[in-house]
Amino acid sequence: MKVTSENGKKQVINRLNRLEGQIRGINRMLAQERDCSDILQQFVAARSALQAALDVYTGQIVNDCLLADDLSLEQHRKLAVEMLAVIRKT
Repeated sequence: MKVTSENGKKQVINRLNRLEGQIRGINRMLAQERDCSDILQQFVAARSALQAALDVYTGQIVNDCLLADDLSLEQHRKLAVEMLAVIRKT
């Protein structure tokens, strides 16, 4: 299954692009030997940004995959079990 919502994809991609910029910023801060607490704050912000992107993507999975009308009940169950297994690994 794939996320099919263009708006949902754009939201996730935008969040990931911002996250990518945050990671580059952390790299620069480390190279410049900036203050440890400032760097730590950016790590925490990046982690929060990644979680926010994951939350949006998970919502899209529910809407576009788990609630899809073209799947049988058994296919819905199998997909839900697979996704829960992935989530539980974290």
